[in-house]
Amino acid sequence: MIVLKTVLVARDKDYIRAWLDYAQSSPAGDHMRFTAFSQLEAFTNYMTEQEERDLPDLIIAEPEFLNPWLINGGEASGIPWLMLSEGHEGEHENKQLMKYQPLSTLLEAARNACRQPKSKKNQRRGQETLCIGVLSASAGSGKTAVAMHMAKQLGLAGYAVLYLNLETLDSTFPFLEKGLRQTHRHHAEAETGLSRLLYDLKMRRREVNSGQIQGQRKGQERGSHQGRTTNINIGEKVPAPAISGNEASNDGIAPCKAASEYVISHEALKSDVFWPLTNRKEMLQMSKGDTTDLIRYLTDCGQYELLILDGDSGWDERSEGIMEAADTFVWLVEDDIAAMHRWGQWLYHAERNRPDVIESVLERTYFVINKYREQLLNPLPRADLRVDAVLPYIPSWKQLNQEEVMLSSPIFQREVKRLCALLVQTMGDEQRQTGQMVQQESRVL
Repeated sequence: MIVLKTVLVARDKDYIRAWLDYAQSSPAGDHMRFTAFSQLEAFTNYMTEQEERDLPDLIIAEPEFLNPWLINGGEASGIPWLMLSEGHEGEHENKQLMKYQPLSTLLEAARNACRQPKSKKNQRRGQETLCIGVLSASAGSGKTAVAMHMAKQLGLAGYAVLYLNLETLDSTFPFLEKGLRQTHRHHAEAETGLSRLLYDLKMRRREVNSGQIQGQRKGQERGSHQGRTTNINIGEKVPAPAISGNEASNDGIAPCKAASEYVISHEALKSDVFWPLTNRKEMLQMSKGDTTDLIRYLTDCGQYELLILDGDSGWDERSEGIMEAADTFVWLVEDDIAAMHRWGQWLYHAERNRPDVIESVLERTYFVINKYREQLLNPLPRADLRVDAVLPYIPSWKQLNQEEVMLSSPIFQREVKRLCALLVQTMGDEQRQTGQMVQQESRVL
């Protein structure tokens, strides 16, 4: 849920009170936060004090308040506005909102007129697969629960989805075990899927590198025989190309197998998954290059439209691989004083040590408050941050004893649908329409 900030300005305080009372009691008002004024000076001072990050998403005002604001820079601010009208005003007819009509109609008109949050950039390079990384600076923020719910909702919408967990300690098994064991594939083969793929990718890279070096040596020998010099040094490290599941084998080296040889289709999650690794060392030994190779293979294999990438909360090589390979990010944070502090410290550390990486990541990130409880109590750690969405707190998850409970909360699923709509808009018309999923053929959330 995205909370839209609206400023209401009217001379009649009883009129303002009626608006606010209805917005507070109506479910439709959950998406809006009103700030109201009945004096021109107070309204003008408020608008002057707002920094860019705090600008409202809509101004609703009577002409005596609205016109001075428009003349003094409001028109150029880009903030949408509506003029409360009694039918006598002849100007701005398309921006007039009749003052006296049912409050439900007024509130719906205000919601439709609000500006939508700014679009996030992504670094998609023309591929058909959208990679979504789910991040957090704090353990226990609900990252894995959100990632699995996203995979399920996108799968239900008809997308071909793979959920990839790259946590050091995979916490998904208790929730996915029943579906994993229902697979028709032999368990021993299914349980080693990710391990086999990581091994095959490493062998593939080793063979490609070996073939390149041999080719360079032959080229050097030919160059020396012909009296020419070459720019390649034998001891020089040669970057290997990205490894794809469909890569042609022009050098006589066999490509990796199809992705279906390694993954399992999980009915409850409506997505493909890997059986969690049993040997933690394999995950701990994964380098940034191993991670990006794995993600590129899954992106290029042609089997998936969406990858959901779930990594550790810390800063390790797997996390760096996710940050490099993903197209967009969901960054989760709790409305908790310690969590807000860790969020700020994580960003501070990243900007000091990897400014190039974090700048690119932030341009592609949606910040989401998880376990939200009606209002945000703690200030954000920095002035340039903005919350793009919130996901509700689910009390029944406090003590889970049944695996199905976590994936079947109607309230949480509804809000995850809205979050998914925010993300997959980039696959279509590049416009973010709150709560509305892009239609691709018959797939609608």
